[in-house]
Amino acid sequence: MEEPFLLRDQELLIPCEATWQTNHFTVELKKVTRLAAPMAIVTTAQYLLPVLSVMVAGHVGELELAGVALATSFTNVSGFSIMFGLVGALETLCGQAYGAKQYEKIGTYTYSAIASNLPICFLISILWIYIEKLLIYLGQDPDISRVASSYSFWLIPALFAHAIYVPLTRFLLAQRLILPLLFSSLTTLLFHILVCWTLVFVLGLGSNGAALAISVSFWFYTVILSCYVMFSSSCEKTRGFVSDDFMSCVKQYFRYGVPSAALTCLEWWLFELLIVCSGLLPNPKLETSVLSICLTTGTLHYVIPSGVAAAVSTRVSNKLGAGNPQVARVSVLAGLCLWLVESAFFSTLLFTCRNIIGYAFSNSKEVVDYVADVSPLLCISFILDGLTAVLNGVARGSGLQHIAAWNSVVAYYLIGAPVGVYLAFNRGLHGKGLWCGVMVGSAVQAVILSIVTASINWKEQAEKARKRIASTETRLA
Repeated sequence: MEEPFLLRDQELLIPCEATWQTNHFTVELKKVTRLAAPMAIVTTAQYLLPVLSVMVAGHVGELELAGVALATSFTNVSGFSIMFGLVGALETLCGQAYGAKQYEKIGTYTYSAIASNLPICFLISILWIYIEKLLIYLGQDPDISRVASSYSFWLIPALFAHAIYVPLTRFLLAQRLILPLLFSSLTTLLFHILVCWTLVFVLGLGSNGAALAISVSFWFYTVILSCYVMFSSSCEKTRGFVSDDFMSCVKQYFRYGVPSAALTCLEWWLFELLIVCSGLLPNPKLETSVLSICLTTGTLHYVIPSGVAAAVSTRVSNKLGAGNPQVARVSVLAGLCLWLVESAFFSTLLFTCRNIIGYAFSNSKEVVDYVADVSPLLCISFILDGLTAVLNGVARGSGLQHIAAWNSVVAYYLIGAPVGVYLAFNRGLHGKGLWCGVMVGSAVQAVILSIVTASINWKEQAEKARKRIASTETRLA
């Protein structure tokens, strides 16, 4: 019985002249919501795995917490962000192939992504093995660098798991098989709590046990998804592999994966740079603590619009591949509607709780008051980040990753970062100045993406999707 796992029921084509009728918009809004809500939970569960390990490691000792925090930042920047970014190509390729009913091509794209990711993981692993020497060379404390190096080493298996499970996630999402992702991610989260506690406290492995728990849990998740893909009748048509099509799929994967990785990494790296800059301000302990709290809170919120973005990307790519551009356009409007609702709700909630939110992270009255002072800016960031997340999802679904990547360069690094540094160091706004720079970058990015999205010729994008999926078939013929 596979029906409970299927969200890919027969859909009516919406004629162009009827696109904007209320009932059609309502139907599409429901379809996007059915994808976005569980996908937000999936993203949250995946995000909590390393967070829980950091929290557990923090109870081992102050040195371990510092080393784990440094290792987490380094491995995110140099490895995990790259894996997540590259696989953004599958949102275009697998989604449009499914819409075009080129089912075997979906499997070939996914296998080509896994095969392409694994050699990259080997290169990244070499860097992680020598992280201690690199950190000491960069001026970090030798004891903290030693803990960070050991923690990073035990994260290497998790990196290889990412190379497999992230493509499988996109493989299932492109087919709107969302419930298997939901159940497996929640199961893995519960499994991780048990494993992490056992390795750290029962077996006494300390911070290394926390890292090993992440690796074990992600491989547990990978095995679950792999078994579902291999044995479920839902994937019977799409798990096939066309060997003659493999190299062309690899080329397409990198064609869309590299700009997608640039898009993800540029945003990820900016926030890491934000924390580094906060350490150069007067009273660096306070500034770093507050900005870390803001970053953690912002990231926790970001998983919600990320779920909406994944849903919109899937709907857009499916409909463009199916040659139904009008529905793709309505999907964008449905995603923006969900963004308005969730950003208004969470911004209002944060503003209402601004005087107590800091106590979730610190007992220091100074830190709590500072967080309350910065919270209105964080509320605005919730709105801007949600909008950019959804519009970036539209870009990935349409195959416009390169435009979004260049937009990030301009918005964050040529405009936002200089503004933040100027306000923080020259105008004396300190941490609030740095965060204002991020907000300016997000605003510029949102404006540019809005203009690009409004200017999309959806019929032309549908034609490009058809040619993109058919290109390898022509070569085979």
